[in-house]
Formats: sequence, structure tokens, C-alpha cells
Amino acid sequence: MTVLLLLAMILLFLGIDYFVQRKKKAVLAAAQTTLTRSHMRVPSGIFFAPTHTWLNLFPSGNVRVGADDFVLRMMKKPAISFLKTPGSSAKRGEPLFQLKEGAKTLTVQSPIDGEVVAVNEDLQLEPEKMKDELFVNGWAYTMKPQRTSELAQFLLGERSRAWIQQELGRLKDFIAGSMQTGSLSPVLLQDGGAPVEGLYNEFTPEQCEKFEHEFLTIQ
Repeated sequence: MTVLLLLAMILLFLGIDYFVQRKKKAVLAAAQTTLTRSHMRVPSGIFFAPTHTWLNLFPSGNVRVGADDFVLRMMKKPAISFLKTPGSSAKRGEPLFQLKEGAKTLTVQSPIDGEVVAVNEDLQLEPEKMKDELFVNGWAYTMKPQRTSELAQFLLGERSRAWIQQELGRLKDFIAGSMQTGSLSPVLLQDGGAPVEGLYNEFTPEQCEKFEHEFLTIQ
């Protein structure tokens, strides 16, 4: 009787352990999935520029401009610093705003020539909107393009999705090259998937400068 009770207890503990391990694996799988390429937000109807900015065109001809998912994932909880005010002009390739976290800063360039119509000051109070409500309330500026026809050169739909995959590949190569110097851990490499959140914080000052030049600067 005692032996049967002991066996029953062993089977019970094995069953509990099985379900606990299964749950852990499910959680890990879910975490991994959130970092895969399919979860990079690149919706149809939104323009994307090589500066890793997105543009949403309104019937008025104005556009809302913000940082894309690729660059936002480089930091965990970035704050924003605006470099332009309403009424000021911006030239294509000119610094538009900065993303900051700790001692690290990313400067995002203007994708177009135009006039700043409005600044989304809510982002300074609720910077999490840049990630949580990216294409709704995560915009940085409303701008009036100097030439609306300029938008035709940007990426849209399937072209945007193909481009972001190329950028993820370039990022993979960038990290692999940095790993050769021993400054980055292999764990930051996600088999071509989306960047691990906070990846930029692992960069040296030299790597930060190189990243900005290679990914955020208009060539």
C-alpha cells in the first residue's frame, strides 16, 4: 500500500513538472515570436523612408512623421527630444528629433523638405506611445511637404516589407562584424529577426556613430 502511494506521489510530481516545463517553453516560444521578422510593424498605406521614418499622408497634403519600428526597438524605453518647432522648416537629411535612453542618443533625420505644422508634445509626457500606438498617436511631427510628389520615391506596401527584411539582414551583418571585435554578445543576434529591444544600449560610442551613419543617414 505504501509503495503504491509512493508511486502515485511520484507520478503526480512528474505530471506537475511536465506541465510547468511545458508552460515555460510556451512562454519562451511566445517571447521569441515577438522578436521575429513577422512582427515588425510595416502596415500597408504607410510610406517608409530610408531614414527609418514613416509618413502617413492626409487628404490635406500634410503628413505625419515618426520613427519606425526598426529604430524604436533599438532602445527599450526611449524618450524624445524635438529639434524643430511649429513654423520652422526642415530639409531632407536634417536632424529632426532625437531618441534618448540613459547616456545613448539616436538622431533621426527628416525624410523630406517641408514645414513643421505641429509637434506631438504628448510624447514627452507619454513616450511609450511611440511604441504602443506607433501609427496612431506615436507620430512626432505633422509636416507640410514642400513637394508632395516627393512621397512617390518612398516605399509602400510590399516594397516596404521587402526593404525592412533587407535592413534586418544588414543589421545582422553589422552585429556579426561587431562581434568579431569581442564587444557584442552572440545572444544579441536573432537569426535575421527583429532587433532585441535595447540593443543600441550595448553599443560602444564608436558603434553608435557607425550605426547612425549606416542606417539613419541619407546617403
